[in-house]
Amino acid sequence: MIRTRHLLLVNGLLWTAIGTRIALIGINYYRGLGEIPWWYFLLSALVFTGFWFMFTGVVRRYAHRIMSMTASKTSILKTFSLKGYLIIVFMITLGITLKRLPQVPDSFIAWFYSGLGPGLLSAGIRFIIRWWKARESSGRVEDYSE
Repeated sequence: MIRTRHLLLVNGLLWTAIGTRIALIGINYYRGLGEIPWWYFLLSALVFTGFWFMFTGVVRRYAHRIMSMTASKTSILKTFSLKGYLIIVFMITLGITLKRLPQVPDSFIAWFYSGLGPGLLSAGIRFIIRWWKARESSGRVEDYSE
C-alpha cells in the first residue's frame, strides 16, 4: 500500500524510467546504423508527436482517476483499469516481438524507439508535474489538469 497522494509521483518516476530506457535503446540502434538518412529523424519526431498526443490523454485520465481516490492509502495496482493493463501487456509484447523478429530492420527500431521513448518520458514528466501541483493545491481534482 502507498499513500494515494504519492501515486502520481510513482507513476511519473516509472514512466520516466521506462521512457529513458526505450529512448536509449533507440539511440543505441541509431549508433549502430552507420550513415543515417535525415528522414529517419523526421520519422522519430513523427512517432514522438503521435505518442505525445496519445499519452497526454492517458496522463489526464489516470491522473484524474488517482486524484478521485478517497482512501489515504491504496495499492499501486489500482492506478490503471483492466483495459489499461491489457494495453500495457500488448505494448510490451509488441515491443519484445519487434526487437526479436529478424524481419524488422535495425533502422526501424532506431527511429521508432527514439520516438516512443521520449513520448513515454514526457508522460512521466507530466505525471510528476501533476504530483508537484497537487502538493501545492487544496486537493481538488480540477486543480490537477494541464
